[in-house]
Amino acid sequence: MAEMNELHFETIDRNKDINMQRNKIKYLEDRIATLERTLESHAKILARFQMTEDKEQPLILTKEMEINNAE
Repeated sequence: MAEMNELHFETIDRNKDINMQRNKIKYLEDRIATLERTLESHAKILARFQMTEDKEQPLILTKEMEINNAE
């Protein structure tokens, strides 16, 4: 009977370990997917900047610039 209990606890520990490893893999896969989306987004932004690099950019006034110009 003691062997059954020992085997039972080993099985429970092994299952916990397997579940923990699955959770780690899922977390890392999610982080990789997020990183890939971020890199794609940054690549698109950089591509837009490269396309408009030689063109003059419109002036964007900040609040501070508007206040200084109003004085």
